[in-house]
Amino acid sequence: MSDFQELIKNFDRVRDYMRQFFLYGFKVRGEFAAKSGRTYDNERRRIENYLADYIHSDYTSKGKQVSIRMDSKQILSNPLYAAWKSKSFTDRDLLLHFFLLDLLSDGNARTVPELGDAISLHYGEELDSQIIRLKCREYEKLGILLSRKAGKSLAYRLAPPLRLEEAPLYDTLLNAVKFSSETAPFGFTGSTILDREFLSNDLFCWKHYFMVHTLEDEVLLTILTAMREHRFLSFENHSTRSGKSVVLEGLPLQIFVSTQTGRRYLCVYFAPKRRFNCLRLDCIFKPKLLAVCPEYERYREKLRQNLPHCWGVSFGGRSRMETLSMKLYIKEACEGHIIGRLQREGRGGELLRIRENVWLYTGSFFDTNEMLPWIKSFTGRILDLQCTNQAVLDKVTADLEAMYQMYGKEEEDDAAERNH
Repeated sequence: MSDFQELIKNFDRVRDYMRQFFLYGFKVRGEFAAKSGRTYDNERRRIENYLADYIHSDYTSKGKQVSIRMDSKQILSNPLYAAWKSKSFTDRDLLLHFFLLDLLSDGNARTVPELGDAISLHYGEELDSQIIRLKCREYEKLGILLSRKAGKSLAYRLAPPLRLEEAPLYDTLLNAVKFSSETAPFGFTGSTILDREFLSNDLFCWKHYFMVHTLEDEVLLTILTAMREHRFLSFENHSTRSGKSVVLEGLPLQIFVSTQTGRRYLCVYFAPKRRFNCLRLDCIFKPKLLAVCPEYERYREKLRQNLPHCWGVSFGGRSRMETLSMKLYIKEACEGHIIGRLQREGRGGELLRIRENVWLYTGSFFDTNEMLPWIKSFTGRILDLQCTNQAVLDKVTADLEAMYQMYGKEEEDDAAERNH
């Protein structure tokens, strides 16, 4: 039986486990059905090693429930970056790393056979030349080594320090890196730069901190590459409701980010259905680049024409447009901020003053069901609500009735007792 290894080999598995069990699901060991119980134990131990200061456990009727508990006001650096900073390596990889850096620290270039001879002479280790060659190529891609032709072979030497470090604004730039490392996509890159300088973010903190985005960045990189090169994309989409996965092919056009939840969505055009659709980025796995689309800009323009009719990220169902009208009672003398909200948040809807203290908001969108959270925020002021989608009205009525059952009847009972 192999020993437990802390380092990550399959990031998709860790990403899915960390999201489903630690951040969203709060599940227990018995609910982990994708793999064996031993896999659950290994992934749990691995993540607990990365996030030891943030792990919280509860014992429920189902069993031990493990989750991540964080206070964004007290976190200066995303702890989930630890998952990206883990890399599988062998003892030989570790030795070869230091052998190469030590031998090439004198500034002289050496070929692979020369490096092999020097390692044998100075350190007493016999390493295959192919292993040394592959490691040198890897370090050249990472910018650690530079190569030049030496006859028929390549000679390697250490890359010089970055000139940027000598710039007068370097310290100021590092402050910008501290900010972007926690807010921008691929902030892991900024975090790695700070690690190189033995620094960390000590300037900024955020009230709304969507640190879980870093688990999606590998997928996002491939998606953005497809968008930049105007390519179709193939990917697996995992349904959070059914738990099933399907392979889809479409044309990625834009990334949307919710200002309310921070959740990110990929807008895709599916040619067979001739429809746009938005899919949660955290449900997308294994994206692959496909052929170039010569009409990419035409579809982008069609998307831009459709966006004014989207309340959120839904492009609706069979009915391509739904209209909602909401009549509100607003005390104009002291509730001008409510009118301001309607104008600011109405997303293109029409706002009319019917008479004193009575206002009418009307909007047409692909899916008015997405408006429900916004509509409910005006509870107590709504005089009348009309919608071409009856299901929306039924949902509002049912929710208000449930609220009345919870609170209204208790107040009536209390009033009756006081009268007696």
